Amino acid sequence: MITFSPLADSDHYHFAQSLFEEAFPEQERPPFASLMQRDSKKFHFLVAENGDKPVGILTYWSFDELVYVEHFAISEDLRNQGLGKAAFLNFLSQQTEQVVLEVEPPNTEEADHRVEFYASMGFFCNPYPYVQPSYHGDNRSVEMIIMSKYELDEDEFSDIRDLIYREVYKVSPSEMGL
Repeated sequence: MITFSPLADSDHYHFAQSLFEEAFPEQERPPFASLMQRDSKKFHFLVAENGDKPVGILTYWSFDELVYVEHFAISEDLRNQGLGKAAFLNFLSQQTEQVVLEVEPPNTEEADHRVEFYASMGFFCNPYPYVQPSYHGDNRSVEMIIMSKYELDEDEFSDIRDLIYREVYKVSPSEMGL
């Protein structure tokens, strides 16, 4: 059974850092060291474990009526064995509120697979334009799609997008041209 442990309580710090840096391109992740400086009441870094063996990571933000999954990855050598789905469903089973996440548009086989993965667990691709702001204070924003556990109308989407911009990326919607 897949379980989660907070990174701070885990013996798998180096595993978590290596997987985080290998699984996500630099423009789609903040510097690892900066994660430990985030608001620990809102931001959570978990290590997914199968028994006592680390298999993945999941970072997320808890807001009043929303959970934003920022990063989720399973170790490359353990992919396509059902561990990712088991881990993510375990996480979802503990969430009663809306859950949202960003994915790359399905323009590559890998991105298409990622969208299908979340869709297989009931997530919806929202049709509204979304750009992930830069984590590095430059202009390297990335076009993404917001997927959600429950379908969003345009006003709900805008509210969620603006919350993510303010709380996670520390930018105002107006800085993003909205």
